[in-house]
Amino acid sequence: MKELIFSARSLKEIKNISEYITAKWSLRVNLNFLQKLKSNFDLLIINPEIFPPNKQNNLRRCVVSKQTTIFYKIEKNQIVIVSVFDTRQNPNIINKIK
Repeated sequence: MKELIFSARSLKEIKNISEYITAKWSLRVNLNFLQKLKSNFDLLIINPEIFPPNKQNNLRRCVVSKQTTIFYKIEKNQIVIVSVFDTRQNPNIINKIK
């Protein structure tokens, strides 16, 4: 089984999204979001190759919700979470994720 590693960027993005959800909606909605995110991380640990790599940057994309996407890469014994992208942002930023 591969180890899940989070980049500093991804941790900051999770924190920002979580704070935004709590401020905009409620703690309960945020807890639901975090549980859904955890379920997707668990899925990646079990089957990291479930999502195909992007030809442009070799990152894989896991859609958590309409508003959130996980970008990750598979290394030898690790799954590196590169970004947890909030799709409400400027979509051109996606092309800069490496």
